[in-house]
Amino acid sequence: MLDGRLMLENFIKIAAYLPVTIKLTIGALLIAFPVSFFFAFTQLKKIPVVSTLVRVWLSAIRGTPILLQMFTIYALIPLWLNNLFKLLGKEINIYDVDPIWYAYIAISLSATAFLTEAIRSGILSVDKGQKEAGYMVGLSKWQVYKEIIIPQAMTVAVPIMGNVIVDVIKSTSLAFTMSVTEVMGSAKIIGGMTTKYLEMYIDAFFVYVIFIFIVEIILKRVEKSLGKYKKTG
Repeated sequence: MLDGRLMLENFIKIAAYLPVTIKLTIGALLIAFPVSFFFAFTQLKKIPVVSTLVRVWLSAIRGTPILLQMFTIYALIPLWLNNLFKLLGKEINIYDVDPIWYAYIAISLSATAFLTEAIRSGILSVDKGQKEAGYMVGLSKWQVYKEIIIPQAMTVAVPIMGNVIVDVIKSTSLAFTMSVTEVMGSAKIIGGMTTKYLEMYIDAFFVYVIFIFIVEIILKRVEKSLGKYKKTG
């Protein structure tokens, strides 16, 4: 039988690590979004060499498990930086860096691969006549994208982006493998202390469900607010 009392006692303790999960999610997305826009435009403009390199990079990220990417980043980046600092004669202990920074990079990699496609598809969905009409009324290229293309593209991209954001939240549960204690990590620790892993995992399950439910409500409202651009598209 499940120990309900123990679950209630530790639910708050596990939920207390939700800010770390939120921090990981926001940090990864802050890295992923600008990089994804850049990657999307390199694909759309077919920039020589750069677009090919981006396409190969994205294929590699999509084709490998995020856990493998985390292990690789957590092992290689400190090693490379440590060797670089030694070469430059700098006395910096790279191993003192908070591992959450490596988690940001690892989680954002996976997000970038899918956000790039969402943004690219969204921009392609906008009729070319919209761009030409913008130029005809005297708008600059930047203004055309800012005022016409991007808002309409987002009506298509946001639903896909919502799925990516939810995936990012779920991916944060793997950050414990990089010595970052978040919701899932705290459940494992408390489970080890109480020998009641199942109860603690169920607690973590409900924390994630509640958090993702709130996020989905916010995304629905964002999607609804973008509906005005869809009507004019």
